[in-house]
Amino acid sequence: MKFGALRRYASSVAVPFVLDTARLHLRRIDDGHLDDLVDLDSDPAVMRFINGGTPTPRQVYEDTLLERMKAFADHPFGYAAAYEAERFVGWFHLRPSVADETVLELGYRLRRDAWGRGLATEGSRALVRYAFETLDRDCVDAVALPENEASIGVMKKCGMQYAGRLVHPRGGMEVVRYLVKRDVDQGTGS
Repeated sequence: MKFGALRRYASSVAVPFVLDTARLHLRRIDDGHLDDLVDLDSDPAVMRFINGGTPTPRQVYEDTLLERMKAFADHPFGYAAAYEAERFVGWFHLRPSVADETVLELGYRLRRDAWGRGLATEGSRALVRYAFETLDRDCVDAVALPENEASIGVMKKCGMQYAGRLVHPRGGMEVVRYLVKRDVDQGTGS
């Protein structure tokens, strides 16, 4: 299914894109998240495996990034702000993959004070289940820099297996791709 077909399919499924886990509330990113997004990207540790640690200027969010994150507003997937106890802790996404636009790609970025507590795994597993159980997708992938062991660990905890390397079309960096296929008997693959 090409991206256009994916868009047509997705538009027939109910929106909004909201998910809750034991500790997280995920809701679609909108203009009101601008300050939180800029603050998140201002931490060099958060940006280390994105661009080497350079903060994203507010103007870049205003000019391009926020619109890109809102691009799926009429679909049951896209970018979702993550809240723990009503506090913004980062974001997750489920969007057409950079490796294969017929597959949905999982991604996330969390504040440093949210690291090491299993929130990335909790949110990621919820999105994989959502892709399989609600959106009836057959597989989900994710990409990361090869040295980003923490993110690769989250991918593996979601049942993903190594699927190769590619050059990321936006960042121009070589990344590893992991993929999980739906387990027809269990429905989640994780």
